[in-house]
Amino acid sequence: MYADYGAGEEGGIVTVYPLPLGPDETLLWEGSPVPGLHQRAKAIFLMVFGSPFLIVGVSLIFHGLWQLPKAGTFADAGLALFVTAFGVPFGGIGAFLVFGPVIEARTAPRDIRYVLTNRAAYVVRQGRFPSLKVYPILPSTALELEPGARASTVWLHSRLERDSDGDLGTTKAGFENIAEAEKVYLMIRDLQGKTE
Repeated sequence: MYADYGAGEEGGIVTVYPLPLGPDETLLWEGSPVPGLHQRAKAIFLMVFGSPFLIVGVSLIFHGLWQLPKAGTFADAGLALFVTAFGVPFGGIGAFLVFGPVIEARTAPRDIRYVLTNRAAYVVRQGRFPSLKVYPILPSTALELEPGARASTVWLHSRLERDSDGDLGTTKAGFENIAEAEKVYLMIRDLQGKTE
């Protein structure tokens, strides 16, 4: 059984994303992240850290392009092109770090939807990289409520994974930055009690 689901900013249907609901599965709650920057300290750190990369990268790009028409020899033109090409990755990384948190804060409420049913939690991502992730609600499901100033997060899936260096790290998934986090947390706890 598939349920058509998809909502835009105004709550109107903009896309249809089929949820693979089971025969006895019913929709209990749906929502999306609250708009805005939620981890301001992290966002400000990324922006400050990325600013030198952005400034140096853009400066190198413009300097190389400015020197290119003045090049008297092929070697000078090659150097100008090299400086321009050398600045592109720095400018790109800087732009990602400086503008990424702002873009994510603006697009997350539009592109991410959270759905809770009586059997599973669904995270639906639309937009540029669409995906559907399903996390079953079991009695052993790790559950955590992380309060925030404007919105809170309900973590309902975590696992230890090794990174590229071989170090263990915890990967969490859940309903991030939602307004009704306490309500959703209690609903999931109630579901866990019914499935025991």
